[in-house]
Amino acid sequence: MDLEDISYSREATIAAVTDYYTFLTRMYLKESHVVYPPAGGWPAIVNAEPSELQSLGKSDEVLALLAHLPYIRHPIYGDGEDSAEVAPCHTVADWTRFIARLTPVKAKEIRALTEGELAYMHISPPHVVGLTMSPIDEAWVLDTELGIIHWQDCPSRIDFGDDRLASVQWDLEHEVSEEEADWRQSATAWAIPDFFELLKDQFIKLKWIPISHSTLKGVPDDEDDDEEGMIPMLQEIYRQHGWPDLAFYRKSKCLEAVQKAMAEKYPESVCWRGDD
Repeated sequence: MDLEDISYSREATIAAVTDYYTFLTRMYLKESHVVYPPAGGWPAIVNAEPSELQSLGKSDEVLALLAHLPYIRHPIYGDGEDSAEVAPCHTVADWTRFIARLTPVKAKEIRALTEGELAYMHISPPHVVGLTMSPIDEAWVLDTELGIIHWQDCPSRIDFGDDRLASVQWDLEHEVSEEEADWRQSATAWAIPDFFELLKDQFIKLKWIPISHSTLKGVPDDEDDDEEGMIPMLQEIYRQHGWPDLAFYRKSKCLEAVQKAMAEKYPESVCWRGDD
């Protein structure tokens, strides 16, 4: 897919994010984990002091998008710093909480948390924003000018795994700095709706497996000896409970069975936090 075939829409972006979070609630998250903005947007963002917002260095469109996105909050963690994963090692960046306590120093920390190498290399343009908190080389960075999401060092099974949702070919003639062009060429990108459909597909095919409400386990390249057989066991539990047919899937019973099996067979696994 070429960049010229893609356009950005705030409404379509909000719809894609909302649809993805709704999908996750049907599989494993509680509906209460997803929080939605009031009609006018999140007060912490729309009423923030302009001088404080300037420290983020983000465009008006980025701020407007953040003010109208849903976020995921895990009620058991009071300060919201630890939350439910929406992909392996990725938790949602709750911008309402970031902006509510924004300072110039914190702005740099927030960009590093959410934009990874793009922020680290000091080449982050105003029209991009990180959606999750993740390892430094695995950031999801959304571009509100081009209508794409970059995923730095995404797993190869996603990078090359689905012809229906082809990644975007970066235009070498696009006018950005050499450093930014190098980064964009190395970070795979998709049109925003395609990106979230691709993520959903990982769950549908059980390439990503929820262990509990808040922990996911990607399909590993090599299993630890202590966890041999864990992935096939979890996949079978989900299938036995009707997944991925939502008309027959028994979410509560499935999650109970996952918890029980992990407690009995893999109680020391780092993939499992126990019952939330």
